[in-house]
Parts: sequence; C-alpha cells; structure tokens
Amino acid sequence: MADSQQLVLSSRAPLRSRRDRAEDRKELHRVRKELRPDKHRVEAEREAREFTFSKMPRGGWKLDQNLRGRTRVDPPAHRASSKTLGAAYPFLTESGEILRGPYIGENMLSRSPFCFDMWDAYDDGVIKSHSVAILGVKGSGKSMLAKSWASRLALMGRHIAVPHDPNAEWSKVAAYVGGKTVAVGPGIDAKVNLLDPGTPDESLTAQAWRAQVLADRRATLKAVVNLLRKTIDLAPEEHTALDDALADLDTNATVTVVDAFHKLREHSKDPDEDIAHASRRLAHTLRRLVAGDLAGPFDGPSTIRFDPTAPIMTVDTSRLKNANPEMQALSRLATSAWVRNATSGSNRGKRVVVHEEAAIALMNEVHGGSGLKDRVADEKTARHAGTSNWYLLHRIADLDALGDEGSAMQTQARGLLADCETRVSYQQHAGEIARSSRMLGWNRTMGDVVRKLGKGQGLWQIGPDRLAMVRNKLTDLEYDTFRTDAQGGPR
Repeated sequence: MADSQQLVLSSRAPLRSRRDRAEDRKELHRVRKELRPDKHRVEAEREAREFTFSKMPRGGWKLDQNLRGRTRVDPPAHRASSKTLGAAYPFLTESGEILRGPYIGENMLSRSPFCFDMWDAYDDGVIKSHSVAILGVKGSGKSMLAKSWASRLALMGRHIAVPHDPNAEWSKVAAYVGGKTVAVGPGIDAKVNLLDPGTPDESLTAQAWRAQVLADRRATLKAVVNLLRKTIDLAPEEHTALDDALADLDTNATVTVVDAFHKLREHSKDPDEDIAHASRRLAHTLRRLVAGDLAGPFDGPSTIRFDPTAPIMTVDTSRLKNANPEMQALSRLATSAWVRNATSGSNRGKRVVVHEEAAIALMNEVHGGSGLKDRVADEKTARHAGTSNWYLLHRIADLDALGDEGSAMQTQARGLLADCETRVSYQQHAGEIARSSRMLGWNRTMGDVVRKLGKGQGLWQIGPDRLAMVRNKLTDLEYDTFRTDAQGGPR
C-alpha cells in the first residue's frame, strides 16, 4: 500500500510558483503577438498593390527595400528649378505646366493633362513657328492624333484645310465637326481652275492686286510646265513668251489654262522667231491639259467653291489613286494652289493646312522637286499669313530621298523640317532611330523612349526647351470615326 501511494505521488508534476506562472503567460503573449498579423502592415501591403499611384503617402510606403522610405543615409537637399533639373536628369524631370489649347491626352512625364494650340503657344513665346511635323510608322497612331487634334481645334474655332486626301479619310473628320468635302478625279464632274485669282486683298490697291495675280498665274504655269517636262526651269525665251501671253489675258475676268494655251498658239506667229518658237513649245506642253490625257479636271472655270468659313474643308483625291503620276502630281499642285488662293486676301486667318503623305507630295519625281521649292517659299510666309502647316511623315529617310547627301534638295528638305518647332515623334523602327536622333536632336534616352513607345504615345518636342511624352486619348465616338485600320480587321 505504501509503495503504490509513493508511485502515484512521484508521477505528479511539481507545483510551480506564482512568479513562474506569470512568466509563462508573458511568454505565451509574446509568441501570440509574433504570430498575429500586423493590421497596419497588411493594410499597407494591400494598398500598395491596389492603389500604386493614387494613394501613395508623401514619404512613401513604410516597407523594407521599397526605395521610397527612410534610409540610413540622408544626403543634403539640393534646390533647383525644373529647367535645371531637366538638364541634369534628361527626360526624368518635366515642369508639368499646362499650355493653352484643346485637350490632347495625358502627359506621361508629369501625369498632368496635355493641351496645345500653336497660336497660343506662339503668343506665349514657347515656339517661334506655327508649323508641325508628325512622324511615325504605320499603325503607331500618327493619323489618329492628327484627326483628333484637328477636330478639337475646329470645335474651338480654328479652321482646317486638307488640300489632298488620297485615302478619303478626312471626309469623316469634316462630317464629324460640320465641315465640307469636295472630290476631284475621274468620273466626277468637278473642275478646279489652276489660274483662279483668289479673294482680293483689301489692303492692296487695284493695280497692286493685278500685279500679284499675274505673278501667281506665272508661277503656277511655270510649275505645270516643269511638272510635265520633268525639268527644273524654263528657257529664257520661254519666260518671255509666257509673260507676254499672260499680259494679254490680264483684262479677262476669268483666265484658264485653255485661254493661256490659245494665246500661246497666237504668239507662235510672232515676228520674233525666238518668241514664236518658245510659244509653240509651251503650247505643245500645255496641250495635254486641253485635249490630251490630262484634260478634264483643270481645263475650265472652277465648278466647286472653297468655303473659308467651314470648320474643315477637305479635297478628296482618292479617285486619282490609279491615275498616272503626272495627273496625281498635277492634282496636288492644283488643289494646293486652289486652297491657298481661296484663303488669301480677306479670307486670311488662322488656319491649319494638313499635308497628308507629305514626303510623296514633296518628293514628286515627275517635276524635279519644284513642289519642295514652293513649300519652302510658302513656309517663309506662313507665320505672317497665320497658317500652320502640318507635315505627316512616316520617317526621316523619306526626306533624304529627295536628293543626294549635301544636295540643294536635301538641304531644303531638312530646312523645312527645322522650321517646324513642334515635332511629334511616334514609334519608329530601330534602324531609323540613329538618323532621327541626328535630325531631331535626340539624346540616347529620347531615342530609346521613341523606340519603345506604344500605340497612341508620342514624344513632343515643343520649341527649344520643352519635352512631353503624351498618350493621345480619344472618346469611343472619335475612335470609331477616325480609325484608319478598320479595313485591316480588329487589332
């Protein structure tokens, strides 16, 4: 009995003191606290995943290795302007200042709205030229930007003109804002008079206005002859013969190419053999527009009228796609001159002129590049006329094709691009980055950014100092109306 009782007593655990039990409770509380999830830490992690940009505290998340929290090293603060920081850290610092103009999209550098109007920027001293160059490969969103930007400018009271629409894409834009579209080409009973005088300039006397009209007609006929002959300039005696013919027609209310053709034929019987021979050669050249393969669209008075009060006025030339190169080049020359004359004089004002497929219009092999000369000359007076020329290009190499390295043609093309103080670069092929960097003044970071841009994103160079990386934003209606890739199927 004593042995069994002794066995039971030895199997019981020894009694613990009150102090030991208190320490056990503390230890249990510590272990439970370590195992219990930290509510604040869990909430911070959840917000970091869901609200990365919108709810980040000023000092950053208090997480390990987040590169935004407090560090053990506190470098001294450095105060500088955004312009200085932009030079010290290129393409990482942007002022975020919002310019005046229609909303285009989001500035991805400052996360602020991006707005732009060429004339407002000119008045504010940001740029010194109204003209714009937009570059990008097909499918990058270049055309979508031009259309959405132009439509929003039109809704704000600016006027838009598209003298050459080879794909009939701008007709939808014109309809979207209440503009007008005229079409030229085979099967359309529409004529454009190459020698229309335009709207009289009230600031000029009658004599000065007649002299200006005569000069414009002379320049137009010279361009037509050079186009058809694929030459650069006329012979000296041909200049004289053309001047004599136009001077005889100066009193006519309306002058057409047909009138000039018949007057040159009359002068082919001039007693001066040189003038007679030159008139005969010029008449033979212009005959193609009167009774040859180019007759029809440009051999009579204009049957269509350019409405300078319309928000957008476009010329649909899509029916000329299958025409011969001379007809296409002549059409570009005719519609551009027609729009220029219709917006001169009292109709002069702030107007955007969109040059679709600008490189093709400027290159224009069939007339030796005289279109480039005319464009450079127009660019010199565009600022005073209130015109903003938009050049839509696929790549810089398209301008290089105008001539050999160092040639006059290539120099003029590069000068035309340099005159555009607003340059928008959409995605480009990797092989074009080096060439574009030289022409547009990019650093290595900017070249890498352009190469990696997504669809609808562009690098904006505004004047000598400002940069922006803008994502063009469209409404659903704008996207459905302006998209150009619908025929290629969904993307």
